[in-house]
Amino acid sequence: MKSYETEPQEKVDSTVGGERLYEPSSQIPEYKPPFRESLLNWAPFWGVILLGAILRFWGLGDKPLHHDESLHAYFSLQLLHNMESWLSCFNPNVSCYHYDPLLHGPFQFHFIALVYKISQLVGAPDNGVNTTTVRILAATLGTLIVGLPYFLRDYLGKWGALLACFLLAVSPGMVYFSRFAREDIYMACFTLLLVVSVARYIRDRKIRWLLLAALAFSLSYATKEATFLTVAVFGSFLGALIAWEIGVTLPLRSKFNPETAPWYLPRTAAPIALLLYVVVLGAVAKFFFGWLKALSIYVTDPKNTPAADLYVQGLKDRTVEIVPWLGILLGCYVLFILGREMFGHYHPAGRRGLAAKVDPQRQPVLDTILTMPWTHWFFAILVAWTVFLVLFTVLFTNIKNGIGDGIWQGLYYWIQQQQVARGSQPWYYYLLLMPLYEQIGVVFGLVGVVRCLVRPTRFRLFLVYWFVGNLFLYSWAAEKMPWLSIHITMPMLLLAAIGLEPAVVILVNLVKKSLSRSSAKGEGVFAGFTAVFGVVMAVLLLLPTLHNMYEVDYVHAADGPHEMYVYVQTTTDVNVIMAKIDALDQKMYNGKHLLPIGLMNDATWPFAWYVRDYTNVCFNYPEGCSTTAKSYPVIISGGDNLYNAETQYAGPGKNYLFNQYHMRTWWDEGYKPPPCVPTKTDKCTDQPPWGGVGVGLWLSYGDNPPRGAQFNPGLAVQHIWQWWWQRRAIGDTGGSYDMALFIQKGLGETP
Repeated sequence: MKSYETEPQEKVDSTVGGERLYEPSSQIPEYKPPFRESLLNWAPFWGVILLGAILRFWGLGDKPLHHDESLHAYFSLQLLHNMESWLSCFNPNVSCYHYDPLLHGPFQFHFIALVYKISQLVGAPDNGVNTTTVRILAATLGTLIVGLPYFLRDYLGKWGALLACFLLAVSPGMVYFSRFAREDIYMACFTLLLVVSVARYIRDRKIRWLLLAALAFSLSYATKEATFLTVAVFGSFLGALIAWEIGVTLPLRSKFNPETAPWYLPRTAAPIALLLYVVVLGAVAKFFFGWLKALSIYVTDPKNTPAADLYVQGLKDRTVEIVPWLGILLGCYVLFILGREMFGHYHPAGRRGLAAKVDPQRQPVLDTILTMPWTHWFFAILVAWTVFLVLFTVLFTNIKNGIGDGIWQGLYYWIQQQQVARGSQPWYYYLLLMPLYEQIGVVFGLVGVVRCLVRPTRFRLFLVYWFVGNLFLYSWAAEKMPWLSIHITMPMLLLAAIGLEPAVVILVNLVKKSLSRSSAKGEGVFAGFTAVFGVVMAVLLLLPTLHNMYEVDYVHAADGPHEMYVYVQTTTDVNVIMAKIDALDQKMYNGKHLLPIGLMNDATWPFAWYVRDYTNVCFNYPEGCSTTAKSYPVIISGGDNLYNAETQYAGPGKNYLFNQYHMRTWWDEGYKPPPCVPTKTDKCTDQPPWGGVGVGLWLSYGDNPPRGAQFNPGLAVQHIWQWWWQRRAIGDTGGSYDMALFIQKGLGETP
């Protein structure tokens, strides 16, 4: 039985794109191809990156800001204003931006503010602050994702890397959320950069890759609390690799008589070590998830929340006390090493200690860890800590609270959110969402999983583990949202590139042979037929994928009822309302943004962003300006208070004209399981009292199936087909959260 653990330096097979896990750079002189050859190698990648950039930046500001985007845009603008008077933020009595896990990590606020500032300097419209500049950071990092597989050519093969770039470039989900100012695309970029950097460091041992890995991890941590899930997936796989490498040097089969040894006995103890690791990890995971659920229930109980808050505050205080001492100890250790070297006391050449017992060829990960120069890990820690300190302390204006909050508050908030279960989506949510959009990715991703298991390497197995692990964890996590799907989609697309690569390589070789009329022996007939079939299937699957990408990104980008990726999205009616407000301000105040606007609480977001330039806005209308409330010519109300507001301000004999609009709309959720009906044996504990009709009936009949109906595969396929090509919605299209515009009578403007 062939064992991949004995082949860490397998040669790259040009027909299947193998990998070199580790070859010391001293053994292979660096080869620099001629300029023409380099250009030919780079050109396809740059072409795909350019395609990805165009898809992400084209019409970037056309879509209204989502509720979450408006929060990120608004507080980034506040941070920009804070930094314009940076010294004042050192005063605790001055209100400045501080990290709040409700809005996720500080990275996006700092860098969107930076984009605002650069846009101002180059003279962008609206003083550099508009719906386009809000999303530039997302589009930029989304484009960077497209180019990162270039650095995995040694692992994916040239064609595999190029296919990965292309699939990431045109993926409906990756494109849509690269045009969306939420933190998930930033985290996805940093996660892939972390994977690339670690893979390159294990192979090349160059410090720049370890520093990039540290930078990527720290930025991901400063972006979103879901980085804890990344740590769980990547860390558990690293543990499995270490267990395997520990066992790989312990021979088993050779200790038995070849004629009497059981057939199932492995050559080394590696499989046994891995099995023991999995058993222990499974037991620990079961205990941990149970403890985590109990802890989440405990801290969200109103009776326990004050005590939990106090305990977390104590953790923060103790952390702030300990961190400086850790820094001092690390500094002393480094100074000790430098002192020894200054006085000529160098470590003797060669391996020593545990490193001497490691086989670099069969244990590349252990070898990387145990032979890492101190300068590598020291500067990696320095880079990661610097990023953490700068961002979480908000450029050093909130050092004490920033350190404590950055380490504990995000974790505490994430634990609390497990009971909130935002979105209330079923466990199969992503299994429904992704096949609706990512046809080529889903099909060839599964092909890639099979190929990785049949022809495994460490990196291929890591991709499978990453994909399956993320699918499990994000399906298990209480909060399930469309934007979280990209953390599953990204490794799936890398697997799809691996699955598709052999067919593409064989077909390319056949074309080259045909054009050159070479008589050299090529691929067999069956291999050629299989390759042609695979490429044809890929093209057929690519067509609906591209169509979905076009529809969701450029046609229905703000049309929730027709797009499942578009979750509770602000409608274009917001632009209509702002156009009327701007016209009235132009008429009354010559466009100086002096028009008084009453903004009720339920309309604060996204309108706090859209009225940012108006200087006479009454938030929490009418309580926020009770003495002058009756004089406001414009009032905006949200759906929570719509009927009362209409009755109070626009009823018979009232002073305002009124018009109702859709603020947000959403995709029909009839696919959710039917609501639980309590019985004597099932009290429906922890189950929502609402739901849908179930995914099968919903696909067959929409949200209102006839009595006694059963799942109908033919109708389900028909409805999916009609949605793919005609965007005929599955289920109801009337789900909306409304708003109202009130304009005083006699102003010559209708709402």
